[in-house]
Amino acid sequence: MHIEKSYFTLPEVLDRWKITEADLIYLAENDQLRLSVRVFGVPMEFGDIEETSHGEACRMPWEQTRYSGLLDLHASDVFQLFRCGELHLNSFRTPRADYARIFGGSEPVFVLIGDLLLTREERDRFEIETGFSAGDHAGEAPTFIHSADYQEVRCNGDRFKLGPIQAEVVRALHAAALAGEPWQNGKAILYGAGSRSLRMADVFKSQANWRRLVRSDRRGGYRLNID
Repeated sequence: MHIEKSYFTLPEVLDRWKITEADLIYLAENDQLRLSVRVFGVPMEFGDIEETSHGEACRMPWEQTRYSGLLDLHASDVFQLFRCGELHLNSFRTPRADYARIFGGSEPVFVLIGDLLLTREERDRFEIETGFSAGDHAGEAPTFIHSADYQEVRCNGDRFKLGPIQAEVVRALHAAALAGEPWQNGKAILYGAGSRSLRMADVFKSQANWRRLVRSDRRGGYRLNID
């Protein structure tokens, strides 16, 4: 059974990448990889940081709430955590705001090394940007990861940098695969992607090994090369 997880423990990451804990710590301490913790019902303030007319950074809060979910650690806090084994944190990072901090005089979050997690989004970002190869795992679903705009894709170990039209084609084929209807009419997909050409080979001619990403049934149907 394959479970689509939104985050992973550090032992799972080490097993996937076949690296040492020291290597993982190095990546996190040097802000090449963002580690996270899961919190429950913590009073959090989220906001933006703006510069005043005097050039000073000023926090502009836009939400105060009891937050449950994942929060990213600052690299400096990861550095301290791995040296002390535990840490009390008041401030975090999050993609949804410039800053995230505990408000109202509430107790800081107590974090142990064993609490650290890596989100699927951060794992995929790192693998795409670095070309880092996951280890082979029996029974694991074929690898397909992509950037938000689909212009960087990894499929079964192959890495592709795609143009805008190519990316839209892959986006549409991925959506079809997720919907359980992987085979799609090639001309319809290309038209929907805004292509002037209705030949898949023309659109992907800049990708020497594009057939390792997109499969053809030789009858005008196409799908991503994933099961």
